[in-house]
This record gives sequence, C-alpha cells and structure tokens, in this order.
Amino acid sequence: MVNYKTLLDMAWKARENACINKSGTKVGCAIEAANGQIVCGWNIDGLWMTSLHAEVVAITQLAPLMSRGINIAVVTDTSFFSPCGSCIDWLIQFCDPNASVIIQNKEQTWEYKLRELMPHYPEK
Repeated sequence: MVNYKTLLDMAWKARENACINKSGTKVGCAIEAANGQIVCGWNIDGLWMTSLHAEVVAITQLAPLMSRGINIAVVTDTSFFSPCGSCIDWLIQFCDPNASVIIQNKEQTWEYKLRELMPHYPEK
C-alpha cells in the first residue's frame, strides 16, 4: 500500500496535464489499485459541451487492470470541493466502497471513505 503523500504528490503532478478551456480549474486524481499499481487522471474541458473529469480519466486506466481502487486522491487549488455525484458514481463502480478518498487543496486535506460521500448509494 502506497502512502498518502505519494498518492497526493502523483495527483498534483497529474493536475498539471489538465486541459482547461472553460472551467479555469485544474483537477488531478490518483487511484491506487488493489494490485499495487497507481493510475492518474486530470480534467479535460471540452470546447463546447462535454468535459472529462479527472476521476473518470483515471478510471479509464484502472478498468483494464481488472483491479479495484483502494485509495483515491483528488486535488485542486480551489476552496473545499469533493468529487461530483457523477464521479462518485464511477468511483463506486470501480473502487472499494471503503476506499479512502483524500481530498486536498493548497491549504487543507480532508479524508473520507468513498461510501461516506454517497451514503445512500444502492448496494450491488
């Protein structure tokens, strides 16, 4: 299991790849898989309507590993935030509901269990 500092550092590094056209906010995500691999993602703003969130970009790399995420780091420099409902839906599908979610901006760090971010999500 990787330490949280490493996961957060990788998420901050991934954030630098963000392609922001409209939002003005760069977001990075790093997910540690149960098999020990770490995948990263960053947000990609579409020019017109569609955008990809950092969590979804990371999940597209996690899914082929056939391994569930066990630790998740999401970072940005805005005030308090959390993954949006759509991203939480994706995270719950591909990560352990008890996965630690570490959220960090430049000033603070918060930690939750994934299931705490959407406590009434239907059981599989």
